[in-house]
Amino acid sequence: MEKAIFIDLDGTLMQKDLTISTRNSEAIKEAINNGYHVVIVSGRPIQFVNYLANKIGSEIDTIGFNGAYVSDFIEHPISEENLVCLYKLFENNNVNAIFKSVDHIYANREVIKNFVYPISKDEVVSFTENCSIDLFRKQKIYKILGLYNHNEMELNELIDNFDMTKAFYAGKGFELTHHSANKGNAIKLYCLKNNISIKDSYMFGDDVNDETMFSLGGNNMVMENASETIKKYATAICERCENDGVGKMIEKIVKGEIYD
Repeated sequence: MEKAIFIDLDGTLMQKDLTISTRNSEAIKEAINNGYHVVIVSGRPIQFVNYLANKIGSEIDTIGFNGAYVSDFIEHPISEENLVCLYKLFENNNVNAIFKSVDHIYANREVIKNFVYPISKDEVVSFTENCSIDLFRKQKIYKILGLYNHNEMELNELIDNFDMTKAFYAGKGFELTHHSANKGNAIKLYCLKNNISIKDSYMFGDDVNDETMFSLGGNNMVMENASETIKKYATAICERCENDGVGKMIEKIVKGEIYD
């Protein structure tokens, strides 16, 4: 069977300036040259994931929106019913929320500039802020990002009533996707489609939305900058993101210095 390397972006492969280092890029190219499938698996919109992947090489596959979207393969938009109910919930609880489609960001208040990311050298993703639900209720929204303002525990309890995939980040916010959309499910389908052995593959990540892929039974390469909760999944610990931990570990994988 084929083997693959699945890599998260934020806190794992991508630097804080939204770039991928030369060492990480070269290691990925070497893995591809040695017969590995390389897949970037991110909570970010698929346009941005594709943009970064293409800067390394056209052979890289991509999974976006935490598994809610894989080009020509997987598509799990959030239901209109959930969109409407959540929008009202956020308005009633004064929550800043961002609703992401393939090519647009909708915000119920102002857009946090960290989420207005580049798609090419000269353009950024389009966005609409201070918008009503009527502007996007008929759109395909693949991910909702909410930022905590207050009453974090109470809000988490309210969100738990929705049949959706949830990732909570203490003191920061939460991510919501379709109930079938998570990184683990998307990777399982990708592996089945491409005759890939999960147990012989490698999963690189650092955060709570990576737990579903770390639970698949592959080789879990967890970043040193991850929390202790995430490190419990680790087969091995990589150096920190800013120290090219992914690239250094892939170099060892390709050389056969760790697991066959």
